[in-house]
Amino acid sequence: MKMFKIAAGIAAFVLLAVAAPTSAQMSGPVKENPAILLVVFGTSYPEAQAAFENVQEMYKEEFPDAEVRIAFTSDFIRNKIKERDGIEIDTPLTALAKLNDEGYQDVVVQSLHVITGEEFHDTANVVDCLSGLGETYAFRNLALGMPLLTSVEDYKAASEALGPQFDQTTTGLERTAVESPRDPSETAVVLMGHGTAHPANSAYSQMANILEKDYENVFLGTVEGYPAFEDVLEKVKASGVSKVRLMPFMIVAGDHAVNDMAGDEADSWKTLFEDEGFETEIYLKGMGENDEIAKIYVEHTREVLDGFVE
Repeated sequence: MKMFKIAAGIAAFVLLAVAAPTSAQMSGPVKENPAILLVVFGTSYPEAQAAFENVQEMYKEEFPDAEVRIAFTSDFIRNKIKERDGIEIDTPLTALAKLNDEGYQDVVVQSLHVITGEEFHDTANVVDCLSGLGETYAFRNLALGMPLLTSVEDYKAASEALGPQFDQTTTGLERTAVESPRDPSETAVVLMGHGTAHPANSAYSQMANILEKDYENVFLGTVEGYPAFEDVLEKVKASGVSKVRLMPFMIVAGDHAVNDMAGDEADSWKTLFEDEGFETEIYLKGMGENDEIAKIYVEHTREVLDGFVE
């Protein structure tokens, strides 16, 4: 294990050196203000970018002295945006190398993932390797902020934050939210999460249990994990409702939300519920557009910054 860590540290140093000069070669003076790098999977849907923009704006308000940037982990999405729009978005490693080159010594890499799944652990590996290099070759302080659902308090805060959404729907291509008070005996809310084969998928079951305890006829399922659509359908049928209000349990309302949840394809959740006789309504906004959800991430970042040494 020790040899593995040494090898990983050497690899990280080589990658950082290739991506940008080390701190000994910085192009400018050392920065005393911290930097916050928001790390997400990414989305190629322009409308869904509103979630990232909202989170970034909140971070700039909450941390006015910090440099706030964003990085995408998905090569496919970054390449698609570059080809389509001519916009280059950094990977987490490239973004960190640039911050290092510019003289930032105190950096929080804030995961904007929902759970501690595979993508989060990939990001954690990068941070762990680079933080082991020390101030001479990398950063004085480099640490990772946890994703949305980490502690029991996070789950409870997320449930409370989502509550106001349950009385809203969206209309049009601009995804404008409109007030639409819900009668729980008539309309169920079904949230769609991504899901994963990673053991962290169990977070969705815990979140589903808390939502069902906090609200009447609010259910959570996933596209690629458990609970699956069939599990949610069974609960919706048992509830006696006639309508289903579909919402993404994802930071952005991108491909999964647009197609797998709200699309007109035969296997979309909207179509599947309608085939079962339910009337459907749509709320097409990512959780990143919910200020109270964004505040959970902010608190995770604040915890990291409070632990930095000067």
